[in-house]
Amino acid sequence: KSQVTMSGGVENAHEAMVEFVGSFPTLSGPPPSDIAELGDGVALFEALSEIAPDYFDPTTIARHLGDNWALKSSNLRKLLRNLEQFYHESLGKDADFDLQTSKVGAIARSSDRGAIAELFELVAAAAVTCENRGEFVGRIMGMTAENQIAMKGVIEKSLSRLSSYDAAADGEDVEENELVFGQATPMAATAGPDESSLFSPARSNAPGAEDRNELERALMDARRELAAFKSQASLIAEDNQATEKKLKAFVEDLQDRLEHRQGELGTMDKELKSKSVELDEARSKVVELEERVAQLADDLDVANAKAEQLRKAEATVVAYRKKLEGVGVMSQQMNELEDQAASYLRQIMELETDVKRIPGLQKTIDELQVELTDLKRASADAGSVVKGSASEIAELRSKLSATENAKKMFEEELIELRSQQGVSADDVGSPVGLSLASGGDDSAKTKEKLMRLEIENKKLKGEVAGLQAVSPTIDDTKAQAMKAEIEGLKEELGRKESEKAKIAGDKDKLEAYTKRTLAKFQEKYLVALQECKAKLKEKQDKIEALESRSASEKTAQKRE
Repeated sequence: KSQVTMSGGVENAHEAMVEFVGSFPTLSGPPPSDIAELGDGVALFEALSEIAPDYFDPTTIARHLGDNWALKSSNLRKLLRNLEQFYHESLGKDADFDLQTSKVGAIARSSDRGAIAELFELVAAAAVTCENRGEFVGRIMGMTAENQIAMKGVIEKSLSRLSSYDAAADGEDVEENELVFGQATPMAATAGPDESSLFSPARSNAPGAEDRNELERALMDARRELAAFKSQASLIAEDNQATEKKLKAFVEDLQDRLEHRQGELGTMDKELKSKSVELDEARSKVVELEERVAQLADDLDVANAKAEQLRKAEATVVAYRKKLEGVGVMSQQMNELEDQAASYLRQIMELETDVKRIPGLQKTIDELQVELTDLKRASADAGSVVKGSASEIAELRSKLSATENAKKMFEEELIELRSQQGVSADDVGSPVGLSLASGGDDSAKTKEKLMRLEIENKKLKGEVAGLQAVSPTIDDTKAQAMKAEIEGLKEELGRKESEKAKIAGDKDKLEAYTKRTLAKFQEKYLVALQECKAKLKEKQDKIEALESRSASEKTAQKRE
């Protein structure tokens, strides 16, 4: 449990140290977050530049060291030398600087937290014993409560490590420590709330705190001057001894540095040899890579040139493709025109076949006209025959009418005679019957002849009527059909001739347009073909020139 409490107190002390260093405005970088970040000496050196600006110049140290422990060691050694000088000359104090110098290697190499804390204790002692200690004490009072307590313990420990630089002033140093830090040395164990300690809030906030601080400062200045006057007497005697100590320490330091440098030089020689071998290999690789890069650059130039030529050729092909598409449209129009011309030609051939049929139709018309004439002549002959038959029939009718009149007259006479004589027909039948018989034979012959004539007349009338009824209808229908057909053929012939004339005109126009279009297309195609051939020849010449140039450059590079 005590070990856990001790480790917790160490961590609190480290946090208080980090917070105290972070309160200095002279830090060039961000405030440290861990005590290991103080291992390069940069933050402590910059904090001491505010505490003692005459002894610590922050521009003389190296920064951004990374893992370079040699530069860290240099910064720490410079910090300890300047801090020792400040302690001796300004504060008149001394501490275990030799022991602290021996721990520089552990701090620089592995960031030893304990050694860094011991180095910080010397810095904290310088802060609370310098002329502006009131300002730094105020900063400590502005820290958190836990860090204030931890910082008090750090300062007590750091002040306990100090000793007077003049042996005769040891007692005075103790009194001075009591003035700075209070009457009792172990503050954390025995300090009470009413104790007049340097870190007591009642003391720092008392009405006469400033006057007391001024008096303490004046007292310290007077004692320092007294110590200086007293030490002047012994300085002459002890100067050689101090110088000797310094020289011994310096020689030991130089010896350590020399040994260290020799070891570093040995390792650096080995590293240099390995690095030189690696450098030679790298140079050979670089030379090979440079040659490869040059070759690739040449190949890239050739490829770029060919790509540029290819892009231009593609652009030309696109242009020609567009022209060919236009030509395709023209060819489509030509095909359409050819189809139209074929249809016109088909119509012309049909018209020609119709025209060839016209003589046959004309011959048919002539034949029909001849037949019509023959039929008219036959009709006229039949009409004359009918007229003759009609005259004969009229004569026979006249004879028949005369015979009938005679018959009526005889019958009337017979009736009158019968009425006069009152004789029946049976009584007078013999003489009269004979007479009538004789007369009846004549009348029977006449009637028979008349009947025959009537029958023939009827037949003739029927034939004539049939002829008159058939021949006009046949003649009229045939004539009308033939006339209609002739008119239709004439109209169709005229229409075909007009269409033939129109098609012939369209054909001439189409042939002229086709010839003109083909001539223009052929002319443009020949011009474009010649331009394309010229450009292709030019590009081929350029490609051949570039290839020959590339081949010559490659041979030259190989020769080199």
